[in-house]
Amino acid sequence: MTSPSIVRYASILPTPWKNGRGVTRNVCDDATKQGDWSWRVSIAEITGEQPYSSFPGVHRDQVALGPGAVRLSIDGEALVLDPEEVISFEGEASVLAQPELEGFLDLNVMSRRDDWESETSVASPTESLIVPTDGHLVLVALADSCVAAGHDLRRLDSVWCAGEHQLAHERDPQAIAVSGRFVIARLTRRR
Repeated sequence: MTSPSIVRYASILPTPWKNGRGVTRNVCDDATKQGDWSWRVSIAEITGEQPYSSFPGVHRDQVALGPGAVRLSIDGEALVLDPEEVISFEGEASVLAQPELEGFLDLNVMSRRDDWESETSVASPTESLIVPTDGHLVLVALADSCVAAGHDLRRLDSVWCAGEHQLAHERDPQAIAVSGRFVIARLTRRR
């Protein structure tokens, strides 16, 4: 496992959405110098009713961070996503979002379907988390009292761990000690 990277939310500059209708803060990704990526984790701010950008070939996991819930229409199907709930959909889907309160944030885990499998959840782990040997583990703190890999985290700070590219049986799995409530995103390379 490479050393964990600590990303302080307060230090991330906002960038415009692909469709120009909102802003996002990129937590981590595998982007090239040209800006191409096969996976990324970001936190978006949604102001008023907004259509999502289209990302063909991409799988999306979204976690509502609040404040309040967000009403979503995904390919015409209406639903409400409460804080800390997770939903998955494809990047080609037609999505319209309308938050209930100002300042609404959501966390997005986006990965190219041909390259990555993703699993996103919200939990308060009671034991160390395993870093995928051929992938990434991203933890985003949901409170000001979280600790991961020995680092104190404030709400929306994150820890990113990249596994070494090796066969799982060659070495013991690498684990990261955690305490608190987190969004947990695991990305594993498809073989």
